[in-house]
Amino acid sequence: MVYGREKHSIWLVPAGDVYARLAGTIEQLSARYAAPPFPPHVTLLGGLTGERRELIEACGRVAAVTRPFTIRLRQVDFTDMYFRCLFVRAALSLPLQTAYRAARREFSGRQERRFMPHLSLLYGRFPRTLKEQLVAELQSDFDLEFKVRALQLYRTQGEPRCWRRIATFGLE
Repeated sequence: MVYGREKHSIWLVPAGDVYARLAGTIEQLSARYAAPPFPPHVTLLGGLTGERRELIEACGRVAAVTRPFTIRLRQVDFTDMYFRCLFVRAALSLPLQTAYRAARREFSGRQERRFMPHLSLLYGRFPRTLKEQLVAELQSDFDLEFKVRALQLYRTQGEPRCWRRIATFGLE
């Protein structure tokens, strides 16, 4: 298999009770609206391609300069983008910005159009009225935070059911 063309992403994944709560919300919404389920995560940097060994080494270097930090999830929102259909915005804290800049530098200046840290709750294309209804329904449920203690490299090629964790890098 040729890995150089596969897409990979660096994820920040909650743990414990926060993971369980978010996974439950994603599973309920996915079942309710016939959408694909996926693990709860905040993407630090996506769309990465290259040899898997090189991606793993580069992620290790990002982890080596990144300290544990807290992500705060507050505001439920939506867009017309498939993978940002319904999500919770993550506060753009200084440690999160620093981790993002380290990842961009390590991956040859790879930069998203605009870094908007978020944790998706639903993937798909749905009417605006439904998304507005879901925002109103879910907003009171979100005042969460979680400690980022690791970076995870995921293969994000194809359908969400095919995504796989490749490696985990602890933060010290």
